[in-house]
Amino acid sequence: MRKHVLWLVLASFWACAPGSYHLTNRTAARIGVDSVTAATDSSVANFLKPYRQGLEKTMNEVLATSTGSIEKGLPDAPLNDLLTDALLKQATQRYGKPIDCAHLNYGGIRDNLPKGDITTGSVFEVMPFDNQLVVLTLTGDMLQQFLNHFASGHGLVMSGIRVKIHDKQVQAVTFNNGRTLQPNETYTLALSDYIANGGDSADFLQNAVKRENINYLIRDALIDYFRQLGKAGQPITPTSDGRIRIE
Repeated sequence: MRKHVLWLVLASFWACAPGSYHLTNRTAARIGVDSVTAATDSSVANFLKPYRQGLEKTMNEVLATSTGSIEKGLPDAPLNDLLTDALLKQATQRYGKPIDCAHLNYGGIRDNLPKGDITTGSVFEVMPFDNQLVVLTLTGDMLQQFLNHFASGHGLVMSGIRVKIHDKQVQAVTFNNGRTLQPNETYTLALSDYIANGGDSADFLQNAVKRENINYLIRDALIDYFRQLGKAGQPITPTSDGRIRIE
């Protein structure tokens, strides 16, 4: 049973002239609201019933299964790798061209994924925000700045690259697609609009070479990815490949 508390505040005012009021008295009363004191309005409950049933059906859809719980962590963890790999794959499909790497802000990953059934509701718990997927084109210098920025304290969560971090600075970058990080070359990065807009103090990203909005919620990208795994009969085995290493 859930119980909520409301505070009712009553104030009395005295006016001595038009538009002039002075507080003369104030009283407060504590009112408990729970399933005992607040009876269910059957008309409202009946009105909401089909919507509630539809929502429960959607949230309880099993997308995929996992052989173990999938947890986040730093500097690297199974959930970090799984979500960014999913994001990179889905972003590439939606973008229609190869993307060099993908990023998720560590603080935006709000929960772990359970062992067993992974439902739509599970994904909502992990990613409750309506963040859009954005593709930025960055110079090598700016991508290096980006990596150093998140390695220095925000948590670096990436797909498409492997890095070594020393003294909170990225010392080595290896791309999965065989590219090397060169200061004057350009690279594509899939990430949330929150970070692209300067979130987590990444204001410098507003000077990106190019920004492309691909009209795809990050949460929807994850749901699509897990659904594809489920339809293919591919269970998830939680693993971390050590792509982010601190030395």
